[in-house]
Amino acid sequence: MKILLVQPPHWSPDGHANFDAIEELVASHAGDVMLLPELAGSSLPRAGYLDRVRTLALRSGMAVVGGSHYDAVNGGPINRGAVFGADGTLLAEYDKVHPYGVELRSGVLPGRPGAGFDLHGRRLRVLLCADLWYSGSLAGHDGLDAVLVPAFSLTRWDGPAPARELWRHMSVARAYEFMTYVAVSDWHHEATYLGHPCAGVTGFADPCPRTHEGFFSGPPPAEVSAYDLDFDRLDAFRRDRAERGFR
Repeated sequence: MKILLVQPPHWSPDGHANFDAIEELVASHAGDVMLLPELAGSSLPRAGYLDRVRTLALRSGMAVVGGSHYDAVNGGPINRGAVFGADGTLLAEYDKVHPYGVELRSGVLPGRPGAGFDLHGRRLRVLLCADLWYSGSLAGHDGLDAVLVPAFSLTRWDGPAPARELWRHMSVARAYEFMTYVAVSDWHHEATYLGHPCAGVTGFADPCPRTHEGFFSGPPPAEVSAYDLDFDRLDAFRRDRAERGFR
């Protein structure tokens, strides 16, 4: 299974502008599943956001994890996203359970965790940005084949390097502990949100690389990068760990 990580150069408060730009970026690419960054839909109304994700899936011929948008609900917005299959079928919906930083100050409400979805016989689950930092988000979800993380990595550091290092270590730790692939799509580090800079932490964590340098790849120089999810190798890794006593 091939996954595309989309790393747009700029974020716009206009969700339609973001989706227009993403459609241009991915037009010449092919894969099985595409992962968009957090808030690709900005504050589009729910119906408009769902329509853009579904249309992107149909046009690209891939399942699309549509990043997220702020869904206006009673009491305040929820950071929420959806996954559509290549045939336009709604596969999953998910919320951000742990609003973070500027979100808390602006009244974003905690959402409910998503259950994940099946694709080509494999189980995938979406965690929105900061939710990856809570190991409880994955507890009780045995057998996950990939964790997909739409991110908007706002940072208070002077430059992107510290946040990138933290995300690298966290992604590898989650991948190895839960024996799963972890893919993160973020905006380019020159993107900003309400004046806050992004670290640009797009990358891919592999719990069973062929060399010691392969545990994490990224951030990629390209705006669209592709990674192979080698599930046969992942299954062999799980069997080996079980035989050695890791459960």
